[in-house]
Amino acid sequence: MEEVLKKLEVDQRIIDLAMGRIPLYSEYSGYNYFGKFNEDKSFPQPPFFIPIVINYDSTPISYGIINHWFVERGRSYGDMDFAKEFEVGEFALTADQFLDSLLIEEYDNLVEEDHLDEVRRDFKSSAPPDLVLKLSKNDGFNNSGLPSFSDFMPIGYFTESEQGLYKGTSPTNNDFLIQKNLNNACYCEIAHKEWIGYVEKKGGFSLFKKKSPYETVENIPEWLRSGSNKKELFDQYIQKRELGHAWLTINGPGFTPIEVAKRLLILKEHTQEEGFHLWADYWCDKYGDVDDFIFM
Repeated sequence: MEEVLKKLEVDQRIIDLAMGRIPLYSEYSGYNYFGKFNEDKSFPQPPFFIPIVINYDSTPISYGIINHWFVERGRSYGDMDFAKEFEVGEFALTADQFLDSLLIEEYDNLVEEDHLDEVRRDFKSSAPPDLVLKLSKNDGFNNSGLPSFSDFMPIGYFTESEQGLYKGTSPTNNDFLIQKNLNNACYCEIAHKEWIGYVEKKGGFSLFKKKSPYETVENIPEWLRSGSNKKELFDQYIQKRELGHAWLTINGPGFTPIEVAKRLLILKEHTQEEGFHLWADYWCDKYGDVDDFIFM
């Protein structure tokens, strides 16, 4: 895993975090979860997401890197909710933002375990200690006041009327969808699947069901449409050498992990990028024999 992160030129602090070298986080590091010595193959994550830290407080949530090979997009950081069809929300655009957010998220635990000062040094955080304390105690605040967020912010910090100010490539947050960004996005990145034509799942009596406020948009890419045959679509994209579309297709519903692994090996044949080869091999080694689990 470390080789993959180095090939991607990931910040060394993030690599140390992922490899379990940071106090308090080591037990929940991406490598301890994803590493070869961990035989547990539950919750296989779609390959566009590289886990850095796993939060097991309730339903598992991964904090990690959103990295799309074969697609012209900037790398960012997100959280993946296992209980919501592996939905990913972008919460950081830089390593500093990612680490500052994690510092605030785990503030109480860091204090309790007497690791706060050490982790602050390892993270090289520029966040004032009093502001970190204030943010950690008040759910009504977000991190936009931190120095690391001063130049540009992730999509979750914007309202629908402010979406034009967003400089990243994520397609949605919980309030709005950016149509142009759909063309380089996968299913897991869509906050409300009704936007791409999926029917909201609701229980209870039909008399009390309300119409979803999220209406289907026009010009949805084929790999995001609810009615498309994803396996046939992948084959078509490969034949046409539309590798980005093929990649986005397997990062969504319609495949078991073993079926994803087979298609990662096909994509390997079409690129010499060493980082992708390393990650595909790593992912396949972990989940390439899992055939009883469907992502969504």
